[in-house]
Amino acid sequence: MTKHGILRSDGLGKLLTALVMALLALMAAPGAAGAADGARADFAVQAASAGLNATQARSLQKRVDGYLASTKGTQIGANKIALPGGELLLALPGEQKARDLDAAAVPGDTVEGCRYSYVCAYKYEDFTGDRFDMFTCNHLFRITWNTTGSWINNQRSTLYATFYDRNTVPQWSSPGGLSYDAAADWRWVWYVSPC
Repeated sequence: MTKHGILRSDGLGKLLTALVMALLALMAAPGAAGAADGARADFAVQAASAGLNATQARSLQKRVDGYLASTKGTQIGANKIALPGGELLLALPGEQKARDLDAAAVPGDTVEGCRYSYVCAYKYEDFTGDRFDMFTCNHLFRITWNTTGSWINNQRSTLYATFYDRNTVPQWSSPGGLSYDAAADWRWVWYVSPC
C-alpha cells in the first residue's frame, strides 16, 4: 500500500502555502509595485557601488522621495530624477557636488557639471548641492529651494534663462550663455525656464 503525504494546515503548512501563492502571483502578473521594488533594489546597488553605506543610501532615498513628491519626476538612478524637460541630480551624502553615477566621464563641454546647451540651477552657492539640469525651452521648472544658491547658463549667447516669481510672472532674464551667478537668491524664484 502506498502512503500519500498530506500537507497539514499547521503553521509550517500555512507559511509554505502563502509563499507559493505569493510567488505564483508575482510570476503571473508582475505589477508596478514589483517593478518599483526591483528598481529600488537596483538603486541600492548603485548607491553601494558609489561607496554609500546603508544609512547614507537610506538618507539619499529619503531626499529623492521628497523631490518625487513635489515634482512630476521619475526616479531613474540612485540620485537621479527624470523630469519633463530635464533632470535633477542629488549630491551624495558627504559630497558637495551632484554627479551622475551613470556617466562614465564628464564631457569636455561642461562648466561645473553643467553640459553645453543646458541651464543648471544649484541648491547652494558656488555650484554645489542638488542640481536641476534644464534643456527644454518655455518649460517652467519649479524651484523649491529657499537658499542662496547658484546657476549657470551654458547655452549659446542668444539664449537667456528666465526667472519667475510665485505667480509665474517673469522677473529677470540672465545674460546669454555662457553666464552664471555663484551666489543667487532662490527665495524669490519659484520657476526657471532655460530659454
